[in-house]
Amino acid sequence: MDLPSRHYPGSRYRQFAIIGSWIARTMAVNQPSRRVMEKCGLAFVRGYHFDDVPAIPGAEQGEVEYALTRAEWQAGSLPQ
Repeated sequence: MDLPSRHYPGSRYRQFAIIGSWIARTMAVNQPSRRVMEKCGLAFVRGYHFDDVPAIPGAEQGEVEYALTRAEWQAGSLPQ
């Protein structure tokens, strides 16, 4: 668990070691990214919208957030 923190100081690996969870976000319409997050064991947390929607197709559908806690990761409860 400590290995990535040493090799990538200041990275998201360190964030995981400190707060104990991974958080990932993507556009709601980005199904390939959402599927990767799910296959990695992250679970859907919430959907949300920004006040200033960028001019990107699908942006009006908002963003989604997925998370995986340290306890879930250590339990090895990843989808097959």
